[in-house]
Amino acid sequence: MRISTSWAQQLGVNAMNAQQVKMSKTQMQLSLGVEVLTPSDDPAAAVRILSLQETIDKTTQYQDNIAMVRSRLSIEEGSLDSAENIMFRAKELTVQALNATLTAEDRLAIKAEVDQLLQQMVGVANTKNANGEYIFSGDLSTTPAVVWDAAVGSYVFQGGVNQRALAIAPERQVTDSDLGSKTFIDIASVSQEANATLNTVEDDKRSVFDTLQSLSKALESKYEVPEATLTGDRFMRFGVDYSGTGSGATTFNLTSETGVAVPVTLNAKYDKLDDVVAAINSVGALAANNIKALSHGNQIEFISTTTGSSSSIKIDTGSGDFLVDFGFTTADTAQGADIGALLKGTKESTFLNYSTSPASFELNDGKGNAKTIVLSTNYADNAAMLADIQTQIDVIGSPIKDKFDIAISANVFEFKSVSTGGTAPVQIKQVSGDFLKNTGFESGDTGRVFSNTASDVLADIDTALDNFLTVRTTVGARMRALDDQESQNDKFVLDMQSTLSDVKDLDFAEAISRFNIEQTALQAAQQAYSRVQNLSLFNFL
Repeated sequence: MRISTSWAQQLGVNAMNAQQVKMSKTQMQLSLGVEVLTPSDDPAAAVRILSLQETIDKTTQYQDNIAMVRSRLSIEEGSLDSAENIMFRAKELTVQALNATLTAEDRLAIKAEVDQLLQQMVGVANTKNANGEYIFSGDLSTTPAVVWDAAVGSYVFQGGVNQRALAIAPERQVTDSDLGSKTFIDIASVSQEANATLNTVEDDKRSVFDTLQSLSKALESKYEVPEATLTGDRFMRFGVDYSGTGSGATTFNLTSETGVAVPVTLNAKYDKLDDVVAAINSVGALAANNIKALSHGNQIEFISTTTGSSSSIKIDTGSGDFLVDFGFTTADTAQGADIGALLKGTKESTFLNYSTSPASFELNDGKGNAKTIVLSTNYADNAAMLADIQTQIDVIGSPIKDKFDIAISANVFEFKSVSTGGTAPVQIKQVSGDFLKNTGFESGDTGRVFSNTASDVLADIDTALDNFLTVRTTVGARMRALDDQESQNDKFVLDMQSTLSDVKDLDFAEAISRFNIEQTALQAAQQAYSRVQNLSLFNFL
């Protein structure tokens, strides 16, 4: 076999290059501290390294999410603390305002502070986080949670219906805030449950803003007579499609105290809630029957424009899906209420025979209108006595005709003024006999609109405080969950990094020994090349 000079030279160069490549790879491993530089080095190990690193990166992101959620919940916790302080102060002012010795000017001074508390509460509800997002607006975080709606005359919720949530583990999410609708708006109204004299968003709900607003108005002797109101409970901010290409036309019926059922048909595409409201109000028969549609935040609301207990509103199914879409049920009905002073006995009436022991008492409306009621019959029951008293109140020519309603509950008598004036009370005075004693009244007892309104406000403030406490409890539970999950994630990342180190990290002792061997081999290749280069015939001539 003949070996040319060029081939011999190339063999030496190739040997040196091969050793240099090995040394370069070992040097790279030593500098990076890793075993696998490229997937081709060890495909199975490379796949496992990628999988482990991806798991670690995901868990690290979960840790970042936990820090973000904790920050947002801390902001919410501070906001709820402020809201509680506002309501505690409002409670103090309400108790103070109930002092009978206060003058009208004194109550106006209190009103000034209540108005500031109301604005402060609006600010709390519209709190933003570090990213400028409204924390109580849910998935509509760029929209203020609460805004003033002049059409309904109160603050309404404009945020979304879904809470935002961030993943803190592969199968676990935590909400980073609470909806303003549940925190500030849809709060059970104890006063409304007891046939109170105040407006509410729903039959048994009232927002903290309406509670403070009601107190503010009462402090300046202004009272609104509630009208019948029906409010849907579905989020419909972005409208609905009732066109031929949508779900098709839909109809429903609205009935007010007039007793006339007005049919309403919707057969177009409505891009927003206000368009739906405008289409409904365009039905002329509604206005003629004292019915009006309003947009209440992100929901639709129907009201009777007649106020007081005589107003009512009812919705019935026609065809299509309107009631379902907007959150009503068939035959939903609402009734208005009168505002008036209430005077209630303190014990059951058990004495019925006033034929042998007649009794008389005076009812006074506080404006100089009074009438003496005479009881001189042996009544079959308390209902018969009540009917006799009401007849005497409403007899033709009576100075208090149509100014008082009386009722009886569990044999306890109640006298209520139907006047809406701020100073109109109901006052009862003993004239003769024992009726007041038998029914638990004291001569000179007076019920006033303000005292009733303030009592309702106190009850609803307590309910709002309970609601804030409930929300704060859920916030605390979520923060505790974040702490627990963060600890678990830290341990998991540590375990994954340990496993990754076993697969990925370099054995430095072995690599250094290998490097020394490769360095020696390179030196040998270089020396061999040098010797081969000297194997020439010219050296022997």
